[in-house]
Amino acid sequence: MSIPTLNKKNKIAVSTMIGYILLITFAIVIAGVVYGWLKSYVPKEGVACPDDVSIYISDYTYDQTKNKLNLTLKNNGQFSIGGTHIYYSPNENEEIATKDLSNNITTGGTRLNPGISLGITGENSFEPGDEKILIFNTKNLPGGKIYSIEMTPIRWQEEKTKKQIVNCANAKTKKILDLPI
Repeated sequence: MSIPTLNKKNKIAVSTMIGYILLITFAIVIAGVVYGWLKSYVPKEGVACPDDVSIYISDYTYDQTKNKLNLTLKNNGQFSIGGTHIYYSPNENEEIATKDLSNNITTGGTRLNPGISLGITGENSFEPGDEKILIFNTKNLPGGKIYSIEMTPIRWQEEKTKKQIVNCANAKTKKILDLPI
């Protein structure tokens, strides 16, 4: 009587399959551990601006002899604002203003990088209903013209005991000035 035995070829095939199964199981376990670890680092909700934040240019004057542009900003929203990003477009074919005007501020705000603080830096001190006059030097502006100005309010908000600047992109405004510089 003969006892059935596995020959050497069949033993190699079984150990190879067990090796693949162990390798795949090990990779799945490591992926689960890494996923759980990384999930704790990603915040559940991003810091967002309130919906009722709004700012606009209520008036402007331009003195071509002194190269001064005066913009009167008004906070017509329901929340205080800390500052604004302000960009201009030199021609009417550009739908999005891309040139930073905040580099040329002379009076009315503090220069941020980029943007302008409209009060105490780090605080939302531009209250609803307030008006503020910003004065810009327009000498040597690239483009030779200010066709339009786009502003996006910014706020300082606290998230887990840390102050962060929040860009209120949902409150972006555009004003067409069409000024020769």
